[in-house]
Amino acid sequence: MEADPTIVVPALLAAAGLTPRPDELAVMIADFPARAEEIAKLYAVPEARYEEPALIFHAEL
Repeated sequence: MEADPTIVVPALLAAAGLTPRPDELAVMIADFPARAEEIAKLYAVPEARYEEPALIFHAEL
C-alpha cells in the first residue's frame, strides 16, 4: 500500500508548521512519489544501514 500524496504531503507540512502557496503545494504533491522512491533507495544500501550520513554536524569545543 502506497501513501496518498494528497494526504501525506499536507500532513508533513502541517507538522513542520509550513504553509506553502497552493501552486507550491501542487508541485510538492506531484513530486512526492518520485521523492519517496529515491529516499527509499538511500535506505536500501545494506553497507550504509548503520552509518551516520556525512551531513551530521558534531560541534566539539
